Amino acid sequence: MLKPPIRICLVGFLLDFAVMIGLTAMPFYVFNHLGGGAAMSGSFGAVQASAYAVTCILAAGLVSRTHNGLTLALMGMLVFTICFSTIPLSKSVLLCGGITVFSFVGMGLIWPALHSWVGAEPDPALRAKYMSWFNLSWSFGFAVSPLFAGPLYDLDYRLPFAVLFVLGMACVLILRTMPHEKTYFAEATPEMMDARAGHDRASEAHLHAAWCATFAANALIGVTRCVYPKRVDDLVAAGQLQLFLEDIPAEFLRHAAATKFSWLAGALALSTAITFIVLGKTSFWRHRFQVLFALQALSAAAFWALGTTRSLAVMMCCFVIVGVTLGVAFFSSAYYSLANPEHKHRRASINEGAVGLGGFVGSILFGYAVQQWGVALPFRLTPLFIALAVALQWALLRRGRNIASKMALDTDEPPANAVSR
Repeated sequence: MLKPPIRICLVGFLLDFAVMIGLTAMPFYVFNHLGGGAAMSGSFGAVQASAYAVTCILAAGLVSRTHNGLTLALMGMLVFTICFSTIPLSKSVLLCGGITVFSFVGMGLIWPALHSWVGAEPDPALRAKYMSWFNLSWSFGFAVSPLFAGPLYDLDYRLPFAVLFVLGMACVLILRTMPHEKTYFAEATPEMMDARAGHDRASEAHLHAAWCATFAANALIGVTRCVYPKRVDDLVAAGQLQLFLEDIPAEFLRHAAATKFSWLAGALALSTAITFIVLGKTSFWRHRFQVLFALQALSAAAFWALGTTRSLAVMMCCFVIVGVTLGVAFFSSAYYSLANPEHKHRRASINEGAVGLGGFVGSILFGYAVQQWGVALPFRLTPLFIALAVALQWALLRRGRNIASKMALDTDEPPANAVSR
């Protein structure tokens, strides 16, 4: 049998393959079978994200008090799989909304427990290695899945949800074989805790700012998943989607909008996966927040371009930039959240809550803004949102460093900002 770290990576891959199949198909199901537009699709994304965020935050203490957190993951997997796969059975907006709420309540029980299990490795270098494998696995599932979801939906709208059910049940079977984290991982020795004290203090200093960056990145991701499909759908329907900047679009761009969007979603997720590989093999990003500041500025520029472009190639480049930003923001905040073994369960839940809350804000605000004012204006106002988010992150980083420096002085250790260099 495969070793437990490989098995949990397999769960991450299969689960997010299933999730992204559903998320890619869902907007087009809203457009084609529920009679909705960008606002309704954004509302569905917001409902999903808010249910996920609230569950993660409320379950933060529950996960840490549970004898085996993977038991919660198993329960959540069953709820998500059974609920989300039944969406095509209903043509009622309210019923579909209720189903998505229950689906992502289940999802909120899964991910904090999985991340916490991976983060049980006491050695920081090995923990980063295992995190890289795990994050690469689920993000690769995100990257590959849309390439199947779009064509499956265009073939029959029920097929993506049927595949989701099969993959979810496979995850249930694998989770039943996983050992308890304390059985598999060794306890950190006092010598190890002393050796990594400065590293852990620097992680504490960056934690809250990283959570804020994860929130901002996932707000942008929520827009790309739930709102931007309407832009692609409209351009394909009008025969205006271009490959580059040609005057007469190619014939293959005039149909199968779900497939065209799946290329963008796949590129975004693939760029995130590649980012995880780089971060798992390097340390330059640790406790250096200027990397995230620069990437968020690039994402703001990408959204400015997405508001007006009709070029699929330009869209692809913009989605890649947003995917890289998500990769660095999420990996950093997850790494810092798992640094303190005493609080890793709760902080993994809060980090996932930031993911869901960001998705909620991006989906609901952009969905209604696009419905009201069209695509160009909301996307061109995105740099303002990013600027406010970066200002808040800077304030949180300064506060975290000041607190960490005072604590270091009390223990005669180097301050956090010195450790980060």
